[in-house]
Amino acid sequence: MSDPELLTPTEYARLRRCSLRTLDRERATGLGCRYVRLGSRILYRQADIEEYLAEHLHGGHAIALVRNAPRQRGRLQKNLNISATDAS
Repeated sequence: MSDPELLTPTEYARLRRCSLRTLDRERATGLGCRYVRLGSRILYRQADIEEYLAEHLHGGHAIALVRNAPRQRGRLQKNLNISATDAS
């Protein structure tokens, strides 16, 4: 088994584009990514980071379908299904 890649809090914060204080707060409240404590050092495993990010993934295929759908303009109107024979 190969050693998992370990990231320091600074590296992980840079990856997430957040502050070190945010990571500290998440560790204190238990809401953040899983971490490894070796003595006084805090490290994050790459697999745990990927799992944490996957748990917080939103959107997906539905968004892609909406983006490709024709754009609706104006107010939505009820489809009354009036045929030419009914109009006369």
